[in-house]
Amino acid sequence: MCTAANLKYNDVGAVPMSAPSPHKAAAASPTSAHGKASVSAAAPVAELEIPSFLMNPRMTPLLPFILIAAGCLHAVLQEELMEGMKGLPLIISSFEFGCCALLSLLWLCITGGDPRNVPVWTLLRISLLVLSSLVSGNVALRWVSYPIKVVVKSCKLLPTMALGALLLRKRYTLADQLAAVLLCAGLVGFTLADHGGGGTGKGSSPLGVGVLLFAVSCDAVQVLLSERMLRASPHLTPMHVMLYTNGFAFFAVVAAILSTGEHTLVPPAELPWARLTLYGTCSWVGVCCFIGLTRSWGATAAVVATNSRKLLTIVLSFLLFPKPFKASFAFSGLAIVGGVLLHTYGKQPHGHKAKLEVTTTKKAE
Repeated sequence: MCTAANLKYNDVGAVPMSAPSPHKAAAASPTSAHGKASVSAAAPVAELEIPSFLMNPRMTPLLPFILIAAGCLHAVLQEELMEGMKGLPLIISSFEFGCCALLSLLWLCITGGDPRNVPVWTLLRISLLVLSSLVSGNVALRWVSYPIKVVVKSCKLLPTMALGALLLRKRYTLADQLAAVLLCAGLVGFTLADHGGGGTGKGSSPLGVGVLLFAVSCDAVQVLLSERMLRASPHLTPMHVMLYTNGFAFFAVVAAILSTGEHTLVPPAELPWARLTLYGTCSWVGVCCFIGLTRSWGATAAVVATNSRKLLTIVLSFLLFPKPFKASFAFSGLAIVGGVLLHTYGKQPHGHKAKLEVTTTKKAE
């Protein structure tokens, strides 16, 4: 998905908002350090953050189900499009980036937000990481099955810990270390079971897994840069971040399409415009629901809903796109679920309010 709520739907990337109450700060100080209005006085900060109707008391009980539904529909459309539009991963990616950027811009305009007062160069760097992650994930489907993609994307903890230990000299808890062992065991088991196509009909080559690990590494670096940016620019909202990261990535993908000649491989009239647009829209809807769910139910509920979505996408992949099933898939999947849950439990700030984490593109992967 798009990067605005860690679904990377990374599936859809993620913009951790760990800065202390950035939106309250924006409301209290409506001008930036440069004297420009950071948030329009006519628009409540909550509306600039996500569509306000999602925070309606009657709507919040439905958020987990909308999040799961949007994520599953996004996943089904992605696998269907990748099967039906072989050799066109850039065109598919362009619709996801374009829809997320356009819908974010429209919402800012409707609510009176100022889309210009942003750290452009920082957002450009984050956008390059979002672009690399999403395109790499789509390209990897040439060599791996969709369930393998979901599994690898669920192992974001591994490159995050590796980068943190090597670059930041961070030390990790025993829970994180055990979670990493479970994730590694599950990932290796799932990949070996799928090797040669015996499990899913499309053998998972080391090249495809390597491309996915590169995509997940980009997600990990993106989170670090986003956190630093949001601390320095507390007036930013998820809509600003989604607009620029997806907007920059959209123009980059369009340039790549023109330079590679991918647009010549299929006539415009033969493109499934409706499904491609729905695919991109699901990413944006999933991100907004994730943010709303985190604010109204808490981080734990958001993580549970996201992991439930991932499990359902794997089940739907086997049901809608028939593949032989092996018992080793179930055992490897349980190891991965255990690793994710252990890591989630270990990072809960017991006795304190959970930090909000939102992403900038769904990817709902």
